Amino acid sequence: MIKLIATDMDGTWLREDKTYDKELFEKEFQIMQDRDIKFVIASGNQYENILDRFPKANKNMYFVAENGALVAHGNEILQISDLSDEDYQTMLEIVEKLPYKAIVAGVTSAYVEKSSGKEFAEDLKKYVKKIQVVDSFNNIDDRIFKVSLRVPEDKMPKVLDKLREDYPQIGFVSGASTAIDMQTKGMNKAVGLEYLGKKLKIKSSEMVTFGDSGNDVGMLKFAGTSFATATALPDAKKAANQIIGSSEESSVQKKILELLS
Repeated sequence: MIKLIATDMDGTWLREDKTYDKELFEKEFQIMQDRDIKFVIASGNQYENILDRFPKANKNMYFVAENGALVAHGNEILQISDLSDEDYQTMLEIVEKLPYKAIVAGVTSAYVEKSSGKEFAEDLKKYVKKIQVVDSFNNIDDRIFKVSLRVPEDKMPKVLDKLREDYPQIGFVSGASTAIDMQTKGMNKAVGLEYLGKKLKIKSSEMVTFGDSGNDVGMLKFAGTSFATATALPDAKKAANQIIGSSEESSVQKKILELLS
């Protein structure tokens, strides 16, 4: 029996233009509500950003944001797992060493350095609702979840492998084909789902998950049933039980309705 359904956002639920089929969602969400099936958005994105995408339903939804570091029910934050000072300083050393732009994600806001340019900050508004431009990442007064690097797609796999080799104490995942997320070792979306499972008395075998990137691998393996989209990265496809269509075809929503039928 399905008791919880969790989905990633970018490349999984959302189309390329960051929209989704709201009419279809309202139909299946009502079915989930009637059957007391918990619906979870599990994303590497900022909590406020994903919350705002579901204005009519968010008070009855669960959110696993920042790759599992923040768990919420509607507007109520249930759990926060921020970085240690030591890990954060190591990540800033990595940012200094590599020629890639970076984003720091905190409870209050996301942050970019002024040296990255205005266009970079503007582009990130597709993914984060709150963003601040700072002179240096060293002067942020916030609880920090993760640090992300924007790396060219053709270089990302090699950079990711090298970072994992050089810094085994840090957790590295591909947040997208051009993004590497740095977090606490072992932190991933499955951690957030495990927390919800214990809180709501739901077994992993009673969960269904959908994803497309490296940061979805943990939850795809954790759930009893899992699906990767057609455009998913190889690691995600390998971790999933089944491959479905793309986000452009609203394949996740269609599959959810099928599972509920």
